[in-house]
Amino acid sequence: MMTKQKVALPVRGMTCASCVAHVEQALKGVDGVEAVNVNLATEKASVWFSADAVSIGDLVEAVQETGYEILTETVTLPIGGMTCASCVAHVEKALNKVRGVIEASVNLATEKATVIFVPGVVGLADFKQAVAEAGYEVLEVPEEGAAEEEREDEAERKMRQARFRMRVAWAFTAPIILWMFAEMFFGILWPNATVFNLGMILLALPVLFWVGRRTYRSGLTAVLHGYANMDTLITLGTGVSLLTGPASFFFPVANYAGVSAMIMAFHLTGRYVEETAKGRASQAIRKLLELGAKTARVLRDGREVEVPIEEVLVGDVMLVRPGEKVPTDGVVLDWY
Repeated sequence: MMTKQKVALPVRGMTCASCVAHVEQALKGVDGVEAVNVNLATEKASVWFSADAVSIGDLVEAVQETGYEILTETVTLPIGGMTCASCVAHVEKALNKVRGVIEASVNLATEKATVIFVPGVVGLADFKQAVAEAGYEVLEVPEEGAAEEEREDEAERKMRQARFRMRVAWAFTAPIILWMFAEMFFGILWPNATVFNLGMILLALPVLFWVGRRTYRSGLTAVLHGYANMDTLITLGTGVSLLTGPASFFFPVANYAGVSAMIMAFHLTGRYVEETAKGRASQAIRKLLELGAKTARVLRDGREVEVPIEEVLVGDVMLVRPGEKVPTDGVVLDWY
């Protein structure tokens, strides 16, 4: 009998509905996957699959082949009881078998295991249990605050980066607009056509290939994988516009290199607005979560166990007694 499971994979790099469609298509193409639902707002892909036919690694590989990335975390576990290479092999095998682990490696000299895993799918408790079942032990609980703090700062970091890119783009685009006024309203290429055309190109290059390089990378990656997204459209439009700059030196064509910078500047402004809205929403949600429960009572192997809220995984069954806070979102299975 096949074991059916559900996993929520955090996907990075999606920017539009086209990205969502391609991630869904890639995951549905994996043998053993029964259903897929990708949410652009939460940047997560919910996958229902047969655990006997497909692994988490297969799902991660399918997403990566489309040009997107699965958010992963790395934790270092101090392992006690290892004495030889055989011990290392047993611990590595035990950790790599845990659902949600991408890769696990063990160093006998330092007596530590480095585990790369998908957050929200697997947690520290699973690693400790796997190591214990292999006959060894995790000596101490590693610092989890750093990973949690990094997740909390991710939205703020994206906002700062988007703001920086937007400001740099407009710093180069504003002179282009002012310079183009003379040509637009009076038909004058000041001080002359050669300087004007060269100036448009030089001012546009930093906007396109410095602060706009992520858009180009995303658009070209999509093309290389056989599909198009919003960034592909921006890449095509700005690229063709830029080419008219050098062409204007040899052929009687208009120079639209400055327009390419304007397109990218407006695009990066939209990206900044998007990241700001998402960042503020994330901050509001975090503040709301701070008011919630710090621990949860879950059923693990038929036993009632109290764990930190960070170790609650998708698919866990929680017990909430009268008067207690509900630790996290879920579906009511039973009540009494």
